[in-house]
Amino acid sequence: MNADLKAAVKINSLAGKVRPFDLMMDLITRYGHWAFVIYGLLLWFTPGKAREDRRNACVSAFIGVCIASLISYAIGRVWKRERPFRESPQIWNFTGHRANASFPSNHTMNGCVVAMELLRHNTNGSKLMAVLAGILAFSRVFAGMHYPSDVLGGAAIAAIVHKAVHMPAVSALTGALAAFGSWLSDDLVRKVTGR
Repeated sequence: MNADLKAAVKINSLAGKVRPFDLMMDLITRYGHWAFVIYGLLLWFTPGKAREDRRNACVSAFIGVCIASLISYAIGRVWKRERPFRESPQIWNFTGHRANASFPSNHTMNGCVVAMELLRHNTNGSKLMAVLAGILAFSRVFAGMHYPSDVLGGAAIAAIVHKAVHMPAVSALTGALAAFGSWLSDDLVRKVTGR
């Protein structure tokens, strides 16, 4: 058994000991990514002085997630790494996750892309979202779905994508998409509310 699988077995062995903790980890690993979506919508629609910057952060994060997801898809087509619960009978897959490609951890990767973007823009709650990204990453190993290297690989891809999103050409696209999205959503809100 290699060191990566041993670490996955060790972390997963913590499951089943404290039922409330298991339930919390199960909820986070299954639905934690929705916190980022809800937070993004709150950032987008909350009025205030920094709204334009918050909207740029949302668009940058969205573009980053799209790029990272394409990279992950390409890796999965080339290398279909078996999930830890398929490699060791000692691992308890308590979420019933299907046995698709393990590397990278998409939840970790996308959570890190969003957290890095929010931290860069210093948005309210960005540190809390960074902590949530870390907890989400841990929950994926705890649930037996990923190796620690899947999580580290996801974070590394996120860091590379974060740098790419801030290249001049992509930044210009981000600004244009944020301006168009702002006009569209503000117009829709005006029509719905009549203001």
